[in-house]
Amino acid sequence: MSSARTAPRLLAGALALGTAISTALLGAVAVPQPADARPRPHATSTVNLEPTAALADNPLKGFLPFAPEPGQTLDAADPAFPHTLEWFYLPVNAVVTGEDTYDWTRVEAYLDSIAGRGHQSVLRFYLDYPGRPTGVPGYLLGPDGISQERRYDFWDNNGTSFSPDYDDPRVVDLITGFIAALGQRYDGDPRIAYLTAGLVGFWGEDHTYPMNGIVEPTNPDGVDWMPSTATREAIWDAWDAALDETWLQARYPSAAVAGHGFGLHDDSFAYATLPTTDWHFLSQVQAAGMGEAWRTVPIGGELYPPLQTCIFAQPLDCPDAAEEIATGRDYDVAGATAASHATWIINHQAWATGYDADDRPRAIAAAAALGYDLTATQATVTTGGGRTAVSLTLANRGVAPFYGDWPAELAVLDDDGTVLARTAVDADLPSIQPGTSRTLEATLPGGMSGGTLALHVPNVMPGGAPLRFANTTQDADAEGYLTLTTIP
Repeated sequence: MSSARTAPRLLAGALALGTAISTALLGAVAVPQPADARPRPHATSTVNLEPTAALADNPLKGFLPFAPEPGQTLDAADPAFPHTLEWFYLPVNAVVTGEDTYDWTRVEAYLDSIAGRGHQSVLRFYLDYPGRPTGVPGYLLGPDGISQERRYDFWDNNGTSFSPDYDDPRVVDLITGFIAALGQRYDGDPRIAYLTAGLVGFWGEDHTYPMNGIVEPTNPDGVDWMPSTATREAIWDAWDAALDETWLQARYPSAAVAGHGFGLHDDSFAYATLPTTDWHFLSQVQAAGMGEAWRTVPIGGELYPPLQTCIFAQPLDCPDAAEEIATGRDYDVAGATAASHATWIINHQAWATGYDADDRPRAIAAAAALGYDLTATQATVTTGGGRTAVSLTLANRGVAPFYGDWPAELAVLDDDGTVLARTAVDADLPSIQPGTSRTLEATLPGGMSGGTLALHVPNVMPGGAPLRFANTTQDADAEGYLTLTTIP
Protein backbone atom coordinates (compact mmCIF):
# COMPACT_ATOMS: atom_id res chain seq x y z
CA MET A 1 0.00 0.00 0.00
CA SER A 2 1.21 3.52 -0.64
CA SER A 3 2.60 5.30 2.36
CA ALA A 4 0.31 8.24 1.64
CA ARG A 5 -3.06 7.28 3.01
CA THR A 6 -6.25 8.73 1.61
CA ALA A 7 -9.28 9.73 3.67
CA PRO A 8 -11.26 6.61 4.59
CA ARG A 9 -14.47 6.18 2.70
CA LEU A 10 -16.11 3.63 5.02
CA LEU A 11 -17.34 1.77 2.00
CA ALA A 12 -19.91 -0.43 3.63
CA GLY A 13 -22.12 2.50 4.57
CA ALA A 14 -21.28 4.53 1.49
CA LEU A 15 -22.27 1.72 -0.86
CA ALA A 16 -25.60 1.44 0.88
CA LEU A 17 -26.21 5.13 0.36
CA GLY A 18 -24.90 4.95 -3.19
CA THR A 19 -27.51 2.33 -3.99
CA ALA A 20 -30.19 4.62 -2.59
CA ILE A 21 -29.19 7.55 -4.77
CA SER A 22 -27.69 5.77 -7.78
CA THR A 23 -30.39 7.30 -9.91
CA ALA A 24 -29.65 11.00 -10.16
CA LEU A 25 -33.17 11.86 -9.21
CA LEU A 26 -34.80 9.15 -7.17
CA GLY A 27 -38.53 9.37 -7.00
CA ALA A 28 -38.66 12.88 -8.40
CA VAL A 29 -42.10 14.36 -8.15
CA ALA A 30 -42.78 17.66 -9.90
CA VAL A 31 -44.98 20.24 -8.27
CA PRO A 32 -48.23 20.21 -10.28
CA GLN A 33 -48.47 23.04 -12.83
CA PRO A 34 -51.58 24.60 -14.36
CA ALA A 35 -52.66 22.95 -17.60
CA ASP A 36 -52.01 26.12 -19.60
CA ALA A 37 -48.66 26.86 -18.01
CA ARG A 38 -46.15 28.29 -20.44
CA PRO A 39 -42.33 28.03 -20.07
CA ARG A 40 -41.23 30.03 -17.07
CA PRO A 41 -38.54 32.71 -17.46
CA HIS A 42 -35.27 32.29 -15.59
CA ALA A 43 -35.58 33.20 -11.92
CA THR A 44 -32.75 33.53 -9.40
CA SER A 45 -32.91 33.59 -5.62
CA THR A 46 -29.94 34.13 -3.29
CA VAL A 47 -30.17 33.67 0.46
CA ASN A 48 -27.59 34.27 3.18
CA LEU A 49 -27.84 31.54 5.79
CA GLU A 50 -27.71 32.42 9.47
CA PRO A 51 -25.03 30.59 11.49
CA THR A 52 -25.22 29.29 15.06
CA ALA A 53 -22.58 28.39 17.60
CA ALA A 54 -20.62 25.19 16.96
CA LEU A 55 -22.46 21.93 17.71
CA ALA A 56 -21.30 19.46 20.37
CA ASP A 57 -23.28 16.46 19.09
CA ASN A 58 -21.94 16.15 15.56
CA PRO A 59 -20.47 12.81 14.39
CA LEU A 60 -16.77 11.88 14.49
CA LYS A 61 -15.90 14.67 16.98
CA GLY A 62 -16.27 15.91 20.53
CA PHE A 63 -15.93 14.47 24.03
CA LEU A 64 -16.63 10.80 24.60
CA PRO A 65 -17.19 8.51 27.58
CA PHE A 66 -16.06 4.96 28.25
CA ALA A 67 -18.78 2.71 26.87
CA PRO A 68 -20.71 0.55 29.34
CA GLU A 69 -20.54 -3.21 29.09
CA PRO A 70 -22.64 -4.47 26.17
CA GLY A 71 -26.27 -4.71 27.19
CA GLN A 72 -25.83 -2.29 30.08
CA THR A 73 -26.48 1.43 30.38
CA LEU A 74 -23.89 4.06 31.22
CA ASP A 75 -23.67 4.66 34.96
CA ALA A 76 -23.76 8.42 34.68
CA ALA A 77 -24.66 11.45 36.72
CA ASP A 78 -25.24 13.32 33.46
CA PRO A 79 -26.26 10.85 30.73
CA ALA A 80 -27.54 13.73 28.56
CA PHE A 81 -24.11 15.30 28.03
CA PRO A 82 -23.93 15.46 24.20
CA HIS A 83 -21.82 12.89 22.35
CA THR A 84 -21.75 10.69 19.27
CA LEU A 85 -18.63 8.62 20.08
CA GLU A 86 -17.87 6.03 22.77
CA TRP A 87 -14.57 4.51 23.83
CA PHE A 88 -13.67 0.95 24.80
CA TYR A 89 -10.56 -1.11 25.54
CA LEU A 90 -10.21 -4.87 25.08
CA PRO A 91 -7.37 -7.27 25.93
CA VAL A 92 -5.95 -9.17 22.97
CA ASN A 93 -6.86 -12.46 24.65
CA ALA A 94 -10.54 -11.49 24.42
CA VAL A 95 -10.14 -12.17 20.69
CA VAL A 96 -7.13 -14.47 20.24
CA THR A 97 -8.19 -17.86 21.57
CA GLY A 98 -5.27 -19.82 20.11
CA GLU A 99 -2.44 -19.44 17.66
CA ASP A 100 -3.97 -17.81 14.55
CA THR A 101 -7.42 -18.45 16.04
CA TYR A 102 -9.80 -15.55 16.59
CA ASP A 103 -13.20 -15.06 18.18
CA TRP A 104 -14.67 -11.61 17.51
CA THR A 105 -17.78 -12.08 19.65
CA ARG A 106 -16.68 -9.62 22.31
CA VAL A 107 -15.75 -6.94 19.77
CA GLU A 108 -19.05 -7.37 17.95
CA ALA A 109 -20.98 -7.04 21.19
CA TYR A 110 -19.39 -3.67 21.91
CA LEU A 111 -19.68 -2.35 18.36
CA ASP A 112 -23.33 -3.38 18.06
CA SER A 113 -24.24 -2.06 21.50
CA ILE A 114 -22.66 1.34 20.79
CA ALA A 115 -24.10 1.52 17.28
CA GLY A 116 -27.51 0.70 18.75
CA ARG A 117 -27.31 4.06 20.53
CA GLY A 118 -26.55 5.77 17.23
CA HIS A 119 -22.90 6.24 18.21
CA GLN A 120 -19.61 5.15 16.67
CA SER A 121 -16.69 3.55 18.45
CA VAL A 122 -13.13 4.51 19.23
CA LEU A 123 -11.15 1.54 20.56
CA ARG A 124 -7.83 0.03 21.49
CA PHE A 125 -6.44 -3.43 22.23
CA TYR A 126 -3.77 -4.09 24.85
CA LEU A 127 -1.41 -6.80 26.03
CA ASP A 128 -0.42 -5.10 29.29
CA TYR A 129 -2.77 -2.92 31.33
CA PRO A 130 -1.46 -2.04 34.82
CA GLY A 131 -3.68 -3.50 37.50
CA ARG A 132 -5.56 -5.84 35.16
CA PRO A 133 -4.80 -9.46 34.27
CA THR A 134 -2.52 -9.88 31.30
CA GLY A 135 -3.96 -9.53 27.81
CA VAL A 136 -1.49 -12.08 26.42
CA PRO A 137 -3.33 -15.10 24.95
CA GLY A 138 -3.18 -18.32 26.90
CA TYR A 139 -1.23 -20.25 24.27
CA LEU A 140 1.80 -18.02 24.98
CA LEU A 141 1.66 -18.58 28.74
CA GLY A 142 2.67 -21.61 30.76
CA PRO A 143 6.01 -23.40 31.17
CA ASP A 144 6.88 -23.29 27.47
CA GLY A 145 5.46 -19.83 26.89
CA ILE A 146 7.00 -16.40 26.83
CA SER A 147 8.83 -14.87 29.78
CA GLN A 148 6.70 -13.32 32.50
CA GLU A 149 9.64 -11.91 34.45
CA ARG A 150 8.80 -8.29 33.72
CA ARG A 151 6.29 -7.87 36.53
CA TYR A 152 6.17 -4.51 38.22
CA ASP A 153 4.66 -2.69 41.18
CA PHE A 154 4.34 0.87 39.87
CA TRP A 155 1.16 2.26 38.22
CA ASP A 156 -0.78 0.40 40.96
CA ASN A 157 -0.02 -2.87 39.21
CA ASN A 158 1.37 -4.72 42.26
CA GLY A 159 2.61 -7.55 40.06
CA THR A 160 -0.78 -8.26 38.49
CA SER A 161 0.18 -7.80 34.84
CA PHE A 162 3.56 -8.19 33.16
CA SER A 163 5.28 -6.46 30.29
CA PRO A 164 6.03 -9.00 27.57
CA ASP A 165 9.32 -9.07 25.70
CA TYR A 166 8.10 -7.36 22.54
CA ASP A 167 11.15 -8.59 20.61
CA ASP A 168 10.35 -12.25 21.29
CA PRO A 169 9.50 -13.63 17.80
CA ARG A 170 6.40 -15.31 19.23
CA VAL A 171 5.12 -11.95 20.50
CA VAL A 172 5.92 -10.28 17.18
CA ASP A 173 4.02 -13.02 15.34
CA LEU A 174 1.09 -12.61 17.73
CA ILE A 175 0.93 -8.86 17.21
CA THR A 176 1.37 -8.80 13.43
CA GLY A 177 -1.01 -11.74 12.93
CA PHE A 178 -3.65 -10.10 15.13
CA ILE A 179 -3.33 -6.80 13.27
CA ALA A 180 -3.76 -8.55 9.92
CA ALA A 181 -6.86 -10.41 11.13
CA LEU A 182 -8.31 -7.24 12.67
CA GLY A 183 -7.86 -5.30 9.45
CA GLN A 184 -9.31 -8.07 7.32
CA ARG A 185 -12.46 -8.11 9.42
CA TYR A 186 -12.99 -4.45 10.35
CA ASP A 187 -11.21 -2.13 7.92
CA GLY A 188 -13.90 0.24 6.66
CA ASP A 189 -16.51 -0.88 9.20
CA PRO A 190 -18.67 2.25 9.67
CA ARG A 191 -19.27 1.35 13.32
CA ILE A 192 -15.64 2.27 14.00
CA ALA A 193 -14.76 5.97 13.89
CA TYR A 194 -11.10 5.68 14.90
CA LEU A 195 -8.75 2.91 15.99
CA THR A 196 -5.79 3.67 18.26
CA ALA A 197 -2.77 1.49 17.63
CA GLY A 198 -2.29 0.07 21.13
CA LEU A 199 -0.77 -3.39 21.73
CA VAL A 200 2.68 -2.14 22.82
CA GLY A 201 3.46 -0.78 26.29
CA PHE A 202 1.41 -0.02 29.39
CA TRP A 203 -2.29 0.45 28.57
CA GLY A 204 -1.32 -0.25 24.95
CA GLU A 205 -0.07 3.34 25.02
CA ASP A 206 3.27 2.78 23.32
CA HIS A 207 5.45 3.48 26.36
CA THR A 208 6.88 1.53 29.29
CA TYR A 209 7.84 4.50 31.46
CA PRO A 210 9.81 4.36 33.73
CA MET A 211 11.32 1.23 32.16
CA ASN A 212 12.31 3.13 29.04
CA GLY A 213 16.10 3.02 29.02
CA ILE A 214 16.63 6.19 31.07
CA VAL A 215 18.49 5.92 34.39
CA GLU A 216 16.44 7.30 37.26
CA PRO A 217 15.53 6.24 40.81
CA THR A 218 12.71 3.94 39.65
CA ASN A 219 14.98 2.47 36.93
CA PRO A 220 18.54 2.65 38.31
CA ASP A 221 19.94 0.32 35.63
CA GLY A 222 18.31 2.11 32.72
CA VAL A 223 16.40 -0.99 31.60
CA ASP A 224 14.33 -0.60 28.43
CA TRP A 225 11.21 -2.71 27.93
CA MET A 226 10.19 -1.13 24.64
CA PRO A 227 10.67 -3.10 21.41
CA SER A 228 13.67 -2.60 19.16
CA THR A 229 13.49 -0.27 16.17
CA ALA A 230 13.22 -3.28 13.85
CA THR A 231 10.26 -4.69 15.79
CA ARG A 232 8.51 -1.33 15.93
CA GLU A 233 8.94 -0.94 12.17
CA ALA A 234 7.49 -4.41 11.60
CA ILE A 235 4.46 -3.52 13.71
CA TRP A 236 3.89 -0.19 11.91
CA ASP A 237 4.19 -1.96 8.56
CA ALA A 238 1.58 -4.49 9.71
CA TRP A 239 -0.85 -1.74 10.69
CA ASP A 240 -0.38 0.04 7.37
CA ALA A 241 -0.90 -3.16 5.40
CA ALA A 242 -4.03 -4.06 7.37
CA LEU A 243 -5.93 -0.76 7.36
CA ASP A 244 -6.74 1.45 4.42
CA GLU A 245 -10.23 2.78 5.14
CA THR A 246 -10.35 3.07 8.93
CA TRP A 247 -8.27 5.79 10.57
CA LEU A 248 -5.40 4.54 12.75
CA GLN A 249 -3.92 6.83 15.40
CA ALA A 250 -0.55 6.45 17.15
CA ARG A 251 0.33 7.70 20.62
CA TYR A 252 3.64 9.28 19.68
CA PRO A 253 4.74 11.04 16.50
CA SER A 254 7.77 9.73 14.66
CA ALA A 255 9.21 9.53 11.18
CA ALA A 256 7.67 6.08 10.79
CA VAL A 257 4.23 7.28 11.93
CA ALA A 258 4.43 10.23 9.56
CA GLY A 259 5.61 8.04 6.68
CA HIS A 260 2.68 5.68 7.10
CA GLY A 261 0.20 8.56 7.22
CA PHE A 262 -1.26 7.69 10.63
CA GLY A 263 -3.04 10.11 12.93
CA LEU A 264 -2.10 10.75 16.56
CA HIS A 265 -3.64 10.74 20.03
CA ASP A 266 -2.52 12.75 23.06
CA ASP A 267 -3.49 10.95 26.27
CA SER A 268 -2.37 13.79 28.54
CA PHE A 269 -4.46 16.37 26.72
CA ALA A 270 -4.50 19.91 28.18
CA TYR A 271 -1.85 18.90 30.74
CA ALA A 272 1.22 18.02 28.66
CA THR A 273 0.11 19.15 25.20
CA LEU A 274 1.57 22.59 24.55
CA PRO A 275 5.23 22.81 23.48
CA THR A 276 6.58 24.22 26.75
CA THR A 277 8.98 21.30 27.32
CA ASP A 278 10.65 18.91 24.89
CA TRP A 279 8.58 15.91 25.98
CA HIS A 280 5.16 17.52 25.65
CA PHE A 281 2.97 16.24 22.84
CA LEU A 282 3.30 19.17 20.46
CA SER A 283 7.05 19.41 21.00
CA GLN A 284 7.30 15.82 19.80
CA VAL A 285 4.91 16.53 16.92
CA GLN A 286 7.12 19.35 15.74
CA ALA A 287 10.33 17.34 16.20
CA ALA A 288 8.86 14.57 14.01
CA GLY A 289 7.96 17.06 11.26
CA MET A 290 4.24 16.45 11.78
CA GLY A 291 3.22 20.01 12.62
CA GLU A 292 0.81 20.18 9.66
CA ALA A 293 -0.28 16.53 9.79
CA TRP A 294 -3.66 17.46 11.29
CA ARG A 295 -4.72 18.84 7.91
CA THR A 296 -5.02 15.29 6.55
CA VAL A 297 -4.98 12.98 9.60
CA PRO A 298 -7.07 13.13 12.80
CA ILE A 299 -5.80 14.01 16.27
CA GLY A 300 -7.51 12.54 19.33
CA GLY A 301 -6.67 11.67 22.92
CA GLU A 302 -7.84 11.87 26.52
CA LEU A 303 -8.29 14.87 28.75
CA TYR A 304 -5.72 14.22 31.49
CA PRO A 305 -7.84 12.33 34.06
CA PRO A 306 -7.07 14.49 37.15
CA LEU A 307 -8.23 17.55 35.19
CA GLN A 308 -11.57 16.16 34.05
CA THR A 309 -13.56 17.15 37.13
CA CYS A 310 -12.01 20.58 37.71
CA ILE A 311 -10.69 22.10 34.48
CA PHE A 312 -13.90 23.92 33.52
CA ALA A 313 -14.33 25.74 36.83
CA GLN A 314 -13.82 29.50 36.93
CA PRO A 315 -11.63 30.30 38.68
CA LEU A 316 -9.63 27.13 38.10
CA ASP A 317 -9.80 24.90 41.18
CA CYS A 318 -7.63 21.91 40.24
CA PRO A 319 -5.33 20.94 43.13
CA ASP A 320 -1.74 22.20 42.75
CA ALA A 321 -2.60 23.86 39.43
CA ALA A 322 -0.66 27.06 40.12
CA GLU A 323 2.49 25.17 41.06
CA GLU A 324 2.27 22.87 38.06
CA ILE A 325 1.53 25.67 35.61
CA ALA A 326 4.68 27.36 36.88
CA THR A 327 6.67 24.25 35.89
CA GLY A 328 5.25 24.16 32.35
CA ARG A 329 2.06 22.11 32.60
CA ASP A 330 -0.87 23.36 30.51
CA TYR A 331 -4.19 23.38 32.39
CA ASP A 332 -5.53 24.91 29.19
CA VAL A 333 -8.20 23.05 27.19
CA ALA A 334 -8.86 25.88 24.74
CA GLY A 335 -5.16 26.39 24.08
CA ALA A 336 -4.51 22.69 23.62
CA THR A 337 -7.48 22.40 21.26
CA ALA A 338 -6.38 25.31 19.10
CA ALA A 339 -2.71 24.30 18.99
CA SER A 340 -3.17 20.55 18.46
CA HIS A 341 -6.24 20.75 16.18
CA ALA A 342 -7.73 17.84 18.10
CA THR A 343 -11.00 16.30 16.90
CA TRP A 344 -11.99 13.91 19.70
CA ILE A 345 -11.06 13.67 23.37
CA ILE A 346 -12.07 11.15 26.05
CA ASN A 347 -13.58 12.95 29.05
CA HIS A 348 -15.43 10.27 30.94
CA GLN A 349 -16.10 12.41 34.00
CA ALA A 350 -18.38 14.68 31.97
CA TRP A 351 -20.86 11.80 32.25
CA ALA A 352 -19.76 9.89 35.36
CA THR A 353 -19.72 12.83 37.80
CA GLY A 354 -21.07 15.64 35.63
CA TYR A 355 -20.55 19.37 36.05
CA ASP A 356 -22.42 21.99 38.00
CA ALA A 357 -24.73 24.48 36.31
CA ASP A 358 -21.92 26.98 35.69
CA ASP A 359 -19.24 24.56 34.48
CA ARG A 360 -21.44 22.41 32.23
CA PRO A 361 -21.97 25.02 29.46
CA ARG A 362 -18.22 25.63 29.36
CA ALA A 363 -17.58 21.89 29.03
CA ILE A 364 -20.13 21.59 26.22
CA ALA A 365 -18.56 24.56 24.42
CA ALA A 366 -15.14 22.91 24.77
CA ALA A 367 -16.51 19.71 23.23
CA ALA A 368 -18.07 21.68 20.37
CA ALA A 369 -14.76 23.50 19.76
CA LEU A 370 -13.03 20.23 18.88
CA GLY A 371 -12.59 19.28 15.23
CA TYR A 372 -14.64 20.70 12.39
CA ASP A 373 -17.38 23.33 12.58
CA LEU A 374 -19.16 23.42 9.23
CA THR A 375 -21.73 26.06 8.36
CA ALA A 376 -23.51 27.02 5.15
CA THR A 377 -23.11 30.69 4.31
CA GLN A 378 -24.96 31.34 1.05
CA ALA A 379 -27.22 29.50 -1.40
CA THR A 380 -28.20 30.62 -4.89
CA VAL A 381 -30.91 28.88 -6.90
CA THR A 382 -31.63 29.61 -10.57
CA THR A 383 -34.57 28.05 -12.36
CA GLY A 384 -35.34 28.00 -16.06
CA GLY A 385 -34.65 26.06 -19.19
CA GLY A 386 -36.13 22.93 -17.64
CA ARG A 387 -33.67 22.74 -14.81
CA THR A 388 -32.79 24.11 -11.38
CA ALA A 389 -29.16 25.16 -10.82
CA VAL A 390 -27.87 25.33 -7.25
CA SER A 391 -24.75 27.01 -5.87
CA LEU A 392 -24.04 26.49 -2.17
CA THR A 393 -21.08 27.79 -0.15
CA LEU A 394 -19.90 25.90 2.95
CA ALA A 395 -17.33 27.23 5.44
CA ASN A 396 -15.30 25.55 8.19
CA ARG A 397 -14.93 27.63 11.36
CA GLY A 398 -13.37 24.76 13.32
CA VAL A 399 -9.81 23.73 14.19
CA ALA A 400 -9.67 20.67 11.91
CA PRO A 401 -11.32 19.32 8.77
CA PHE A 402 -14.11 16.78 8.70
CA TYR A 403 -12.13 13.60 7.99
CA GLY A 404 -14.96 11.37 6.79
CA ASP A 405 -15.34 11.27 3.02
CA TRP A 406 -19.10 10.98 3.32
CA PRO A 407 -21.47 11.37 0.37
CA ALA A 408 -23.79 14.39 0.34
CA GLU A 409 -27.02 15.11 -1.46
CA LEU A 410 -29.29 18.02 -2.28
CA ALA A 411 -32.96 17.30 -1.78
CA VAL A 412 -36.28 18.95 -2.53
CA LEU A 413 -38.80 18.67 0.31
CA ASP A 414 -42.52 19.26 0.32
CA ASP A 415 -44.41 21.08 3.07
CA ASP A 416 -44.42 17.93 5.22
CA GLY A 417 -40.65 17.39 4.94
CA THR A 418 -41.06 14.49 2.53
CA VAL A 419 -38.29 14.16 -0.05
CA LEU A 420 -39.64 14.81 -3.55
CA ALA A 421 -36.32 14.59 -5.36
CA ARG A 422 -32.66 14.21 -4.53
CA THR A 423 -29.34 14.31 -6.32
CA ALA A 424 -25.81 13.51 -5.24
CA VAL A 425 -23.44 16.45 -4.88
CA ASP A 426 -19.64 16.39 -4.75
CA ALA A 427 -19.16 18.07 -1.39
CA ASP A 428 -15.59 16.83 -0.75
CA LEU A 429 -15.98 17.87 2.88
CA PRO A 430 -12.42 16.87 3.97
CA SER A 431 -11.05 19.49 1.59
CA ILE A 432 -12.68 22.35 3.52
CA GLN A 433 -9.82 23.30 5.81
CA PRO A 434 -10.34 25.55 8.84
CA GLY A 435 -10.82 29.15 7.81
CA THR A 436 -11.71 28.23 4.23
CA SER A 437 -14.89 27.69 2.24
CA ARG A 438 -16.02 25.62 -0.75
CA THR A 439 -18.82 26.29 -3.21
CA LEU A 440 -20.82 23.29 -4.39
CA GLU A 441 -22.61 23.24 -7.73
CA ALA A 442 -25.47 20.92 -8.64
CA THR A 443 -28.44 20.65 -10.98
CA LEU A 444 -31.96 19.50 -10.21
CA PRO A 445 -34.82 19.09 -12.68
CA GLY A 446 -37.27 21.87 -13.47
CA GLY A 447 -40.80 21.79 -12.14
CA MET A 448 -39.64 22.07 -8.53
CA SER A 449 -40.91 25.62 -8.03
CA GLY A 450 -42.16 26.17 -4.50
CA GLY A 451 -40.31 23.17 -3.09
CA THR A 452 -37.87 23.49 -0.19
CA LEU A 453 -34.22 22.96 -1.09
CA ALA A 454 -32.15 21.17 1.59
CA LEU A 455 -28.69 19.65 2.09
CA HIS A 456 -28.27 16.21 3.65
CA VAL A 457 -25.08 14.38 4.71
CA PRO A 458 -26.17 11.08 6.28
CA ASN A 459 -23.88 9.06 8.51
CA VAL A 460 -22.34 6.13 6.66
CA MET A 461 -23.30 3.97 9.64
CA PRO A 462 -27.01 3.14 9.43
CA GLY A 463 -28.74 4.80 12.36
CA GLY A 464 -25.78 7.06 13.11
CA ALA A 465 -26.06 10.78 13.72
CA PRO A 466 -26.08 12.75 10.46
CA LEU A 467 -23.64 15.56 9.94
CA ARG A 468 -25.39 18.73 11.03
CA PHE A 469 -24.43 22.23 9.95
CA ALA A 470 -24.19 25.12 12.39
CA ASN A 471 -27.15 27.02 10.96
CA THR A 472 -30.48 28.12 12.36
CA THR A 473 -32.35 26.21 9.63
CA GLN A 474 -30.70 22.85 10.36
CA ASP A 475 -33.51 20.31 10.97
CA ALA A 476 -36.11 23.04 10.37
CA ASP A 477 -38.14 20.99 7.88
CA ALA A 478 -36.76 17.45 8.20
CA GLU A 479 -34.50 15.69 10.69
CA GLY A 480 -30.91 15.68 9.49
CA TYR A 481 -31.57 18.14 6.63
CA LEU A 482 -30.30 21.69 6.38
CA THR A 483 -33.01 23.89 4.89
CA LEU A 484 -31.49 26.27 2.36
CA THR A 485 -34.26 28.18 0.56
CA THR A 486 -37.51 27.90 -1.36
CA ILE A 487 -37.04 27.20 -5.06
CA PRO A 488 -38.34 30.20 -7.08
